[in-house]
Amino acid sequence: MSIGQRSLILFGATLLAGCSAPGEDVRVTLCKGLVLTQGAASDWQIETRLPAQYRDLEVRLQFTDGAGRQTSAQCFYPYRAVEDDALALADPLSVYGTAPTRLRIDGREFSRQALAEAVSAAMGAQAREWVEGMREGLEQTARELGGD
Repeated sequence: MSIGQRSLILFGATLLAGCSAPGEDVRVTLCKGLVLTQGAASDWQIETRLPAQYRDLEVRLQFTDGAGRQTSAQCFYPYRAVEDDALALADPLSVYGTAPTRLRIDGREFSRQALAEAVSAAMGAQAREWVEGMREGLEQTARELGGD
């Protein structure tokens, strides 16, 4: 196998390793991350509510918290489209921002400051997870290529 082919395989493996939840919308992933910054959660049930036109998107999560209780969270994402176009028809979630403007967990509304801190913590955790996935992907690819 040539160096170019090995480099291409390594690059592809690295990209794939960085994808933690392919197919899951970034808004759902971030909302789950926000919940996780507040404590343990498992057994996710996800509902995305597309609102009437020009209103905020609501992502609702039902989950089991660290104490074993069923609880819920809601993340609200602002409508950001300048105009309706084919992309909006093909991907209705694309017209919404990717950073929430409101967060509610178990009925408790987060202040802007608390939301900013939670977003920062969630993004940091996602970045660390991505870097770890990249590292593991590179190590696995190096092992596979070294076996030739």
